[in-house]
Amino acid sequence: MGVTPLLELAAVSYTYPGPQGGSRVLNAVSGVIHEGETLGVVGPNGSGKSTLLKILATLLRPTSGQVRYRGRPMARVPLHYRGRVNYSAGAPYGFYPRLTAVENLRFFAGIKGAACSPAGARRLLETVGLADRADAVYATFSLGMRQRLHLARLLLEPSEIWIVDEPTNGLDTDGVRLLEKILGDRPDKTKVIVSHDDDFLSRVATRRFVLTASGLVTV
Repeated sequence: MGVTPLLELAAVSYTYPGPQGGSRVLNAVSGVIHEGETLGVVGPNGSGKSTLLKILATLLRPTSGQVRYRGRPMARVPLHYRGRVNYSAGAPYGFYPRLTAVENLRFFAGIKGAACSPAGARRLLETVGLADRADAVYATFSLGMRQRLHLARLLLEPSEIWIVDEPTNGLDTDGVRLLEKILGDRPDKTKVIVSHDDDFLSRVATRRFVLTASGLVTV
């Protein structure tokens, strides 16, 4: 008997509502994601890369098809699954502008049902080079700082799967090195990453999904 994939996509399609039947951005996508791999998702603009990540993060429900988690339909284990997923929408999105960096991290830890003390949040911020911005509100952050806060959010525990959209956006060279170190230091995490930075993906991804208008090609 083969090993059950961590995640399995079975003919997943998604159509955004709209006139004349809406706009389909995913077309019967099928594939598997194995535990511990770093999967790079690539494809042309409009191919549904970010939509696929939102489906994996349970922010969208497929119009048709199914996602399975450890062999079970995701719909049967929604709370357990959501508690094991860290989703990064990428800067500038994803945080409350009037909350401080510490407050944002503690809020999102609470959503996961986990505790994150102020001291714990500050340790995460130190890891990503934001120790001196711990008490600053998110609205005052530059794009690069916002992206670093997303890196800190990825490190919240418990987590099993990291779903990351355009993580290099806004990062300087040192920030990209930090991102690659964080990804490399956590081989226990399964990572699904969308990025237009092909050089970055060539360094961090163990496999790629290529989305096309007709579905999915695995490389």
